[in-house]
Amino acid sequence: MTDTLVRLIRSLSPAEKRQFKMGAKKQQQQKAYVILFDLIDRSDKTDWKYIRQQFQKHCPASSAESTAHYLFQSVTDVLIQNKIKTDDGFKLMYGIMKADLFRQRNLPDQSFSEIRTLLPIAEKIQKLPLRYLLKRAQLNYFSETNFEGMSEKTLIANQQEARDLLKDLKNEQEHHSLYEILKHRLGNQLQKGTTGKKVVLDDLVLSELAIVNNKTRHHLESRKLHLLFQSFYFTRIGDYQSALKTFYVLNTLFEKNVQLQPNPPIDYYSTLDGILDSLKMIRHYDEMPYFIEKMYQLDQEHYPDYFRFLVKKTALLYELSYYAYRGLWKKAIDQIRRIPASGFSDFSLIHEKKQAELIFYASLAWFHMRNFKKALKCLNELLLKKTLDYTQLHYRVCRLFNIVLHYEMKDPEYLEYEIRSYKRFFKGKNTLYPIEKYIFKIATLSPSRNPRYKNQQLWRQLQPFRDAAGKITEEALLMRYFDFMEWAAEKFR
Repeated sequence: MTDTLVRLIRSLSPAEKRQFKMGAKKQQQQKAYVILFDLIDRSDKTDWKYIRQQFQKHCPASSAESTAHYLFQSVTDVLIQNKIKTDDGFKLMYGIMKADLFRQRNLPDQSFSEIRTLLPIAEKIQKLPLRYLLKRAQLNYFSETNFEGMSEKTLIANQQEARDLLKDLKNEQEHHSLYEILKHRLGNQLQKGTTGKKVVLDDLVLSELAIVNNKTRHHLESRKLHLLFQSFYFTRIGDYQSALKTFYVLNTLFEKNVQLQPNPPIDYYSTLDGILDSLKMIRHYDEMPYFIEKMYQLDQEHYPDYFRFLVKKTALLYELSYYAYRGLWKKAIDQIRRIPASGFSDFSLIHEKKQAELIFYASLAWFHMRNFKKALKCLNELLLKKTLDYTQLHYRVCRLFNIVLHYEMKDPEYLEYEIRSYKRFFKGKNTLYPIEKYIFKIATLSPSRNPRYKNQQLWRQLQPFRDAAGKITEEALLMRYFDFMEWAAEKFR
């Protein structure tokens, strides 16, 4: 829980921090949990052990774990109250709890008044589970008041509304189920070498078509899930043209239903992120600028600061990857220079893979502009952390690229140390890829310092490494980040 607390506080906007402090000031004496909050907020380190040690110096009589638990609850309460004011979904859930509380306290009229206020909000945002809960609560009120002043026809109409909501909810659940099974099969079967991609998915496709063609009303959520299913399916079977068409239709669906989106529109963000990630995976980079611009358009003043920062960092990542593919290194550097340093710092709402890729592409841009010191400085923002799991592909490529950088900087002593460390780390975890062995050979033998005749012999000697490189799926994905083979070949020219 302590690591979660650190990540939560790091995600707070300045306004949210002020709100927390103002709430804490209402208490007469300085509380240990406020001191802990300040330590986490002001510290450059995210390691709980370090923060705990600092806290014990300030509050030796307090338990760090108990204080952290209370602080987590306090910060969460502030954020929930904010969401109730700005997000209709949270407002509905809070209202439902209030209505149930009034009912338990034998205040049925107050409970029904709350329900009646919430029903139009639920209708507007199409939250089917919440709409059904409200409708059920409304029917319970009618029953408890013996249907006073209500005709049977009106009662049956209200009951039919509840049935229709359950049908719609079941339809939505079926879409969710098929989409989840599709992702599970593709993630756990096809990546392990299962053949016949279309065959293994045929049952899901037929089931999905049956849901789409039934007579149930299709709300925004079910239409979104249908298009997500299609885009995911077309992408994975290699029908990229159909996938691209679906991406555009999916984006249009969100743009036409802006009023139904929560504040902030996290679903729309996630969809754009998924589209851009898919385009990057299938190497359709020319289609990316359109969706990158849509991502940047989500950076609006009326959205929370944390969401705007999330949007800007994600858009920057895909923009730099697009420039890298097109070889537009000067444009990439110009964009990097426009971004404040905080744009590249850790942010708890950004997935670690995205953070690593963002730093890698920034380093790659400086590398291609022959500014190796800046490239290394950028990469060290990531590599100097002690908690990285280098078995993850996005970290592994950064560490291998680090060897390339030090080779270009003519630092043989560090290269020798780093190669030993690299081999030692992966011993007993994952065998080294042929491309890694090849890069180690290049770094050790340094062909750029050899005469031509010696390099000709060396080139032939290293042919088995080149022949073997890229045959493993993970290795091929690693080589997509940077053309290590081309870089090595240049050393012999």
